[in-house]
Amino acid sequence: MQSFSKTMAAGLILLGAGLLETSCVDNLSSVFIYGVMDIDSTQCLAQPTTTSVLLASGTLDRAFSNGYQAAFLVGNHLTSRGSREKLRTETSRLQITGAHVTLYGTTGYTTSFDTPATGLINPATGTDPGLAAVFARIVRQQDFANLGPDGQMIARIKILGTTLGGQDLESGVFDYPISICTGCLVTYPSSALDPTTGLCDQAADTMTETNICFFGQDGVFPCTLCAATSDVCSDPTKNKFYYPDAMP
Repeated sequence: MQSFSKTMAAGLILLGAGLLETSCVDNLSSVFIYGVMDIDSTQCLAQPTTTSVLLASGTLDRAFSNGYQAAFLVGNHLTSRGSREKLRTETSRLQITGAHVTLYGTTGYTTSFDTPATGLINPATGTDPGLAAVFARIVRQQDFANLGPDGQMIARIKILGTTLGGQDLESGVFDYPISICTGCLVTYPSSALDPTTGLCDQAADTMTETNICFFGQDGVFPCTLCAATSDVCSDPTKNKFYYPDAMP
Protein backbone atom coordinates (compact mmCIF):
# COMPACT_ATOMS: atom_id res chain seq x y z
CA MET A 1 0.00 0.00 0.00
CA GLN A 2 2.82 2.36 0.93
CA SER A 3 4.64 1.53 -2.31
CA PHE A 4 1.49 2.22 -4.32
CA SER A 5 1.05 5.61 -2.60
CA LYS A 6 4.62 6.59 -3.41
CA THR A 7 4.16 5.49 -7.01
CA MET A 8 0.92 7.46 -7.26
CA ALA A 9 2.56 10.58 -5.77
CA ALA A 10 5.47 10.35 -8.18
CA GLY A 11 3.07 9.95 -11.08
CA LEU A 12 1.09 13.01 -10.05
CA ILE A 13 4.28 15.07 -9.81
CA LEU A 14 5.33 14.00 -13.30
CA LEU A 15 1.86 14.68 -14.63
CA GLY A 16 1.88 18.15 -13.10
CA ALA A 17 5.29 18.87 -14.57
CA GLY A 18 4.10 17.69 -17.98
CA LEU A 19 1.02 19.91 -17.81
CA LEU A 20 3.12 22.88 -16.78
CA GLU A 21 5.52 22.34 -19.65
CA THR A 22 2.63 22.01 -22.12
CA SER A 23 1.07 25.19 -20.76
CA CYS A 24 4.26 27.16 -21.42
CA VAL A 25 4.45 25.88 -24.98
CA ASP A 26 0.80 26.77 -25.55
CA ASN A 27 1.40 30.28 -24.24
CA LEU A 28 4.20 30.86 -26.72
CA SER A 29 2.02 29.72 -29.60
CA SER A 30 -1.08 31.60 -28.45
CA VAL A 31 0.35 35.04 -29.24
CA PHE A 32 2.85 35.48 -32.04
CA ILE A 33 4.50 38.15 -34.16
CA TYR A 34 3.90 37.99 -37.92
CA GLY A 35 6.39 40.77 -38.62
CA VAL A 36 6.81 44.53 -38.87
CA MET A 37 4.28 46.25 -41.12
CA ASP A 38 5.40 48.64 -43.85
CA ILE A 39 3.14 51.56 -42.97
CA ASP A 40 5.01 53.83 -45.41
CA SER A 41 3.15 51.95 -48.15
CA THR A 42 -0.29 52.54 -46.57
CA GLN A 43 -0.36 56.29 -45.94
CA CYS A 44 1.03 55.66 -42.44
CA LEU A 45 -2.00 53.58 -41.48
CA ALA A 46 -1.45 50.27 -39.70
CA GLN A 47 -3.89 47.84 -41.30
CA PRO A 48 -3.64 44.44 -39.56
CA THR A 49 -4.58 41.81 -42.13
CA THR A 50 -3.01 38.61 -43.40
CA THR A 51 -2.14 40.50 -46.60
CA SER A 52 -0.34 43.36 -44.84
CA VAL A 53 2.97 44.29 -46.45
CA LEU A 54 5.80 43.34 -44.06
CA LEU A 55 9.34 44.66 -43.92
CA ALA A 56 12.16 42.14 -44.24
CA SER A 57 14.41 44.59 -42.36
CA GLY A 58 14.47 48.18 -41.21
CA THR A 59 16.73 51.20 -41.64
CA LEU A 60 17.54 53.64 -38.85
CA ASP A 61 19.32 56.91 -39.67
CA ARG A 62 20.85 58.06 -36.41
CA ALA A 63 21.45 61.56 -37.77
CA PHE A 64 17.70 62.30 -37.92
CA SER A 65 15.73 59.74 -35.91
CA ASN A 66 14.98 59.66 -32.19
CA GLY A 67 14.56 55.86 -32.17
CA TYR A 68 12.96 53.05 -34.15
CA GLN A 69 9.18 52.77 -33.82
CA ALA A 70 7.94 49.40 -35.10
CA ALA A 71 4.38 48.60 -36.11
CA PHE A 72 4.11 44.89 -35.32
CA LEU A 73 1.45 42.64 -36.81
CA VAL A 74 0.54 40.41 -33.85
CA GLY A 75 -1.76 37.40 -33.83
CA ASN A 76 -3.87 35.78 -31.10
CA HIS A 77 -4.65 32.06 -31.47
CA LEU A 78 -6.81 31.77 -28.34
CA THR A 79 -10.33 30.58 -29.12
CA SER A 80 -13.41 32.50 -28.10
CA ARG A 81 -14.88 31.67 -24.67
CA GLY A 82 -17.73 34.15 -24.54
CA SER A 83 -21.39 33.19 -24.86
CA ARG A 84 -24.48 35.39 -24.76
CA GLU A 85 -26.72 32.38 -24.21
CA LYS A 86 -24.73 31.28 -21.17
CA LEU A 87 -24.12 34.87 -19.98
CA ARG A 88 -20.38 34.24 -20.15
CA THR A 89 -18.05 37.14 -20.88
CA GLU A 90 -15.21 36.91 -23.37
CA THR A 91 -11.93 36.14 -21.60
CA SER A 92 -9.72 35.31 -24.60
CA ARG A 93 -9.18 38.86 -25.81
CA LEU A 94 -5.56 39.78 -25.30
CA GLN A 95 -4.57 43.13 -23.82
CA ILE A 96 -1.00 43.99 -24.87
CA THR A 97 0.99 45.28 -21.90
CA GLY A 98 4.45 45.86 -23.37
CA ALA A 99 7.41 44.37 -25.19
CA HIS A 100 10.74 42.99 -24.07
CA VAL A 101 13.61 44.01 -26.35
CA THR A 102 17.21 42.84 -26.62
CA LEU A 103 19.51 44.78 -28.94
CA TYR A 104 22.63 43.34 -30.54
CA GLY A 105 24.88 46.08 -31.91
CA THR A 106 27.30 45.91 -34.81
CA THR A 107 30.34 45.25 -32.59
CA GLY A 108 29.02 42.97 -29.85
CA TYR A 109 27.17 45.49 -27.68
CA THR A 110 24.06 44.00 -26.06
CA THR A 111 21.36 45.54 -23.92
CA SER A 112 17.85 44.51 -22.84
CA PHE A 113 14.90 46.58 -21.71
CA ASP A 114 11.12 46.61 -21.48
CA THR A 115 9.25 49.16 -23.56
CA PRO A 116 5.62 50.31 -23.56
CA ALA A 117 3.27 48.78 -26.13
CA THR A 118 -0.50 48.79 -26.34
CA GLY A 119 -3.21 47.00 -28.24
CA LEU A 120 -6.20 44.71 -27.89
CA ILE A 121 -6.39 41.54 -29.95
CA ASN A 122 -9.64 39.66 -30.44
CA PRO A 123 -9.67 35.86 -30.13
CA ALA A 124 -9.35 33.58 -33.12
CA THR A 125 -12.27 32.86 -35.42
CA GLY A 126 -12.10 29.19 -36.32
CA THR A 127 -8.54 28.63 -37.52
CA ASP A 128 -7.98 32.32 -38.31
CA PRO A 129 -6.13 34.16 -35.54
CA GLY A 130 -7.23 37.53 -34.25
CA LEU A 131 -4.92 40.27 -35.55
CA ALA A 132 -3.91 43.71 -34.29
CA ALA A 133 -1.27 46.37 -34.86
CA VAL A 134 1.04 46.87 -31.89
CA PHE A 135 3.41 49.84 -31.84
CA ALA A 136 6.59 49.74 -29.78
CA ARG A 137 9.83 51.75 -29.75
CA ILE A 138 12.41 48.99 -30.12
CA VAL A 139 15.51 51.19 -30.41
CA ARG A 140 15.89 54.18 -28.11
CA GLN A 141 17.90 57.30 -28.85
CA GLN A 142 19.99 56.64 -25.77
CA ASP A 143 21.20 53.40 -27.40
CA PHE A 144 22.58 55.11 -30.53
CA ALA A 145 26.11 55.76 -29.29
CA ASN A 146 26.57 52.18 -28.05
CA LEU A 147 25.28 50.32 -31.10
CA GLY A 148 28.62 50.59 -32.89
CA PRO A 149 29.54 51.89 -36.34
CA ASP A 150 27.15 51.88 -39.27
CA GLY A 151 26.10 48.36 -40.19
CA GLN A 152 23.46 45.77 -39.37
CA MET A 153 22.16 45.25 -35.86
CA ILE A 154 19.49 42.88 -34.56
CA ALA A 155 16.50 43.71 -32.37
CA ARG A 156 15.04 40.65 -30.64
CA ILE A 157 11.48 41.21 -29.45
CA LYS A 158 8.88 39.47 -27.31
CA ILE A 159 5.35 40.86 -27.08
CA LEU A 160 3.78 40.67 -23.61
CA GLY A 161 0.10 40.61 -22.79
CA THR A 162 -2.68 39.55 -20.43
CA THR A 163 -5.99 38.01 -21.42
CA LEU A 164 -9.18 39.54 -20.09
CA GLY A 165 -9.38 36.33 -18.10
CA GLY A 166 -6.18 37.26 -16.24
CA GLN A 167 -3.70 34.91 -17.94
CA ASP A 168 -0.25 36.36 -18.67
CA LEU A 169 1.10 35.46 -22.10
CA GLU A 170 4.18 36.24 -24.13
CA SER A 171 5.08 35.62 -27.74
CA GLY A 172 8.06 33.68 -28.97
CA VAL A 173 11.11 35.73 -29.91
CA PHE A 174 11.12 37.66 -33.18
CA ASP A 175 14.45 38.80 -34.63
CA TYR A 176 14.34 41.96 -36.71
CA PRO A 177 17.47 43.14 -38.57
CA ILE A 178 17.99 46.90 -38.74
CA SER A 179 20.60 48.70 -40.83
CA ILE A 180 21.91 51.62 -38.79
CA CYS A 181 23.56 54.55 -40.53
CA THR A 182 24.32 58.24 -40.16
CA GLY A 183 22.91 60.22 -43.07
CA CYS A 184 21.90 57.41 -45.45
CA LEU A 185 18.21 58.33 -45.77
CA VAL A 186 18.56 61.94 -46.92
CA THR A 187 18.56 62.55 -50.67
CA TYR A 188 19.84 65.52 -52.67
CA PRO A 189 17.65 66.06 -55.75
CA SER A 190 19.42 68.06 -58.42
CA SER A 191 16.53 70.53 -58.37
CA ALA A 192 17.32 71.29 -54.72
CA LEU A 193 21.03 72.00 -55.12
CA ASP A 194 22.27 75.51 -55.80
CA PRO A 195 24.26 75.31 -59.06
CA THR A 196 26.80 77.82 -57.75
CA THR A 197 27.44 76.71 -54.18
CA GLY A 198 26.31 73.09 -54.43
CA LEU A 199 24.35 73.55 -51.20
CA CYS A 200 20.81 72.36 -50.61
CA ASP A 201 18.24 75.12 -51.03
CA GLN A 202 15.60 74.63 -48.37
CA ALA A 203 13.14 76.75 -50.39
CA ALA A 204 13.23 74.40 -53.37
CA ASP A 205 10.06 72.46 -54.12
CA THR A 206 11.09 68.81 -53.87
CA MET A 207 8.08 67.28 -52.17
CA THR A 208 6.89 64.01 -53.66
CA GLU A 209 4.18 61.51 -52.89
CA THR A 210 6.55 59.58 -50.63
CA ASN A 211 5.15 59.14 -47.12
CA ILE A 212 7.35 59.91 -44.14
CA CYS A 213 5.74 58.20 -41.17
CA PHE A 214 8.73 58.37 -38.82
CA PHE A 215 11.46 60.81 -39.76
CA GLY A 216 14.83 59.10 -40.12
CA GLN A 217 13.34 55.62 -40.28
CA ASP A 218 12.97 53.33 -43.32
CA GLY A 219 11.91 55.98 -45.87
CA VAL A 220 14.13 58.48 -47.68
CA PHE A 221 13.42 62.23 -47.63
CA PRO A 222 14.78 65.28 -49.53
CA CYS A 223 17.45 67.53 -48.04
CA THR A 224 15.11 70.50 -48.19
CA LEU A 225 13.25 69.18 -45.14
CA CYS A 226 16.27 69.50 -42.88
CA ALA A 227 18.67 71.93 -44.58
CA ALA A 228 17.87 74.68 -42.08
CA THR A 229 18.86 72.59 -39.08
CA SER A 230 21.44 70.05 -40.26
CA ASP A 231 24.84 70.54 -41.90
CA VAL A 232 24.58 67.04 -43.34
CA CYS A 233 21.42 68.14 -45.15
CA SER A 234 22.55 71.59 -46.24
CA ASP A 235 25.99 70.52 -47.49
CA PRO A 236 26.01 67.14 -49.28
CA THR A 237 29.82 66.98 -49.20
CA LYS A 238 29.56 66.45 -45.44
CA ASN A 239 27.52 63.28 -45.92
CA LYS A 240 29.51 60.12 -46.64
CA PHE A 241 26.41 58.63 -48.24
CA TYR A 242 26.24 61.35 -50.91
CA TYR A 243 26.89 59.97 -54.37
CA PRO A 244 26.41 62.79 -56.92
CA ASP A 245 26.15 60.45 -59.91
CA ALA A 246 23.26 58.61 -58.29
CA MET A 247 21.17 61.69 -57.51
CA PRO A 248 18.10 62.38 -59.74
